[in-house]
Amino acid sequence: MSDQISVVGTGDIDFRFLETRFGGSAGARDAFERLVADIVGIVHPDVREVQANPGDWGIDAYIGDLEAGGKVHIWQSKYFIDGFATTQQGDVRKSYNSAQKAARDNGYQIASWTLCIPCELDGPMLTWWDGWKTRVSKADTLTVGLATQGWLRRRLQAQAATDVRNHYFSPLFPLQLTAVEPEEPRGLEELPENNVYDDALFVRQMDEAGLPETFAAREAFFNAEILEREVTDKGIQLEVSALSTWRVRVSSTWSTAFNTACQMSTDRRFPKLYGEVLGIIETSHALEAASLRAHVLHGVGLLHQTIDNGRAGWVRDWRDVANAHHTQSPKSASGSDSEDRVGENP
Repeated sequence: MSDQISVVGTGDIDFRFLETRFGGSAGARDAFERLVADIVGIVHPDVREVQANPGDWGIDAYIGDLEAGGKVHIWQSKYFIDGFATTQQGDVRKSYNSAQKAARDNGYQIASWTLCIPCELDGPMLTWWDGWKTRVSKADTLTVGLATQGWLRRRLQAQAATDVRNHYFSPLFPLQLTAVEPEEPRGLEELPENNVYDDALFVRQMDEAGLPETFAAREAFFNAEILEREVTDKGIQLEVSALSTWRVRVSSTWSTAFNTACQMSTDRRFPKLYGEVLGIIETSHALEAASLRAHVLHGVGLLHQTIDNGRAGWVRDWRDVANAHHTQSPKSASGSDSEDRVGENP
């Protein structure tokens, strides 16, 4: 069954309208990325976009060549519809560092990097931006730009942008209603290569704890990445909320077990901690898994994601391990420079 309904909007260039037009915040975020690429394409028809698989090399849209020796101009989209504050600073640094890491790993050079956001910065945030831009521009020898909602709006108001503007902000648009078939449970995928995530923090934390067999952890992390991407891409609010709730539950499970281990021993390593935490997730998180049509091992992967984000570990001094890892080898499983998770960096 399918029906088509005309939904009336205002026709104004209001970026929050993307949530109505494309189905919630997740749909708006994806639409905003496409919108930025389409705006760039007005002047640069050869603009390209990068599909996340699971990472996107810190690139949403670019022109140039990604081959070794090439140069690229990058546009990074962030759907900061509710404003720009300290949390957004960290997201910006993370995305920029991810782009630089991909450039180093693949041998191309970033000629310019432009942040595109659907909001404006206040005075303190503009001061931070100008300082950060100056530092990274000097350190990495490139041009750093900022395209805020005003800049984007003015580009969309130009005659050349009429088709793009109408596609995203037309006051009338069709809404397709289709009967939804029951979805199958999410399965588990095999890890394609044994050495994936060699430089990941969650693997190092296991090494520090004397846990030599890491393949199952890597596979669980890999499947959690797939689950997160699927939930984010679909943007179904119930699933987004369920995933967030499961993350909190996983973190709480680890925290309780870790605090107990610290009370029971003054040693650096806790021999039973890893098994206890994974055992609790595998036996007590069935409801969380069912809410996402997932497997409890996805929850184990969420735990390793938390560790890779610098928010947990397996030894008493796990924070020191995280800081040392980010200082000595600024890499993360997702391919981004994770220094922003635990320290202050440009």
